[in-house]
Amino acid sequence: MSYAVQPPIVAVPPAARRPISVAAAVALLWAMAAAGLTYAIGMIAVTPGVAGRLRDAAPASEAVDNFVAVMWLVAALALVLSLLMTALFVVLGVALRRGSRLGRWVTLGACVLGMVTGCGTLAILAAQRAGEAAPGTLSDALNSAYPNGWIVLNVIMAAAQVLAYLTVGILVLTAPSEFFGHSVSPEWAKPQTNPFVTGGSEPDQFSDPALSPKSTSNPEDEFWSRPHE
Repeated sequence: MSYAVQPPIVAVPPAARRPISVAAAVALLWAMAAAGLTYAIGMIAVTPGVAGRLRDAAPASEAVDNFVAVMWLVAALALVLSLLMTALFVVLGVALRRGSRLGRWVTLGACVLGMVTGCGTLAILAAQRAGEAAPGTLSDALNSAYPNGWIVLNVIMAAAQVLAYLTVGILVLTAPSEFFGHSVSPEWAKPQTNPFVTGGSEPDQFSDPALSPKSTSNPEDEFWSRPHE
């Protein structure tokens, strides 16, 4: 007698819960993207007034024209970079929520680059504020052209950038490594419905379905097996 082999029971693993550190890192990344885009739009908004006040305070010269051109260039680049960073942070946030290993390492690399950029910005602002510009010079006119508290706002933004990137890096780095593991393919999780070896009651996986066991006699076989009468 032959018995069909029962398929093994495969337990479906439960879905991994998203760690709190990953959720906090994603929220902080998206908040940074929104803050950077708002700051870039604000820079575009204040540049026309700064350029106008600079032209009124300083005599017309090629140096003034160069300063105005640089201001517009910096504002345009800041807007383009903020748009790119916003798109990148949205993609990284989605990748982190899904437990992507690549997204985790790209996020860590972006955090290191962001901290370096923020420290460089703080160093430049500190150098600008180290010495007082002489009255009547182009530097003094440029400082007076910006709105009150603009330089302080830049310092706060740069310091907040460094702190935010550091926080995101720590949250992602300390998140459980199991969350960023590879997921099991559903095809491999399915149990085998047909056993590899059976007792003959049903064909196995390697047998040809077109070949069936001989169960009844064929009339032609009986004819050729009898002697001619």
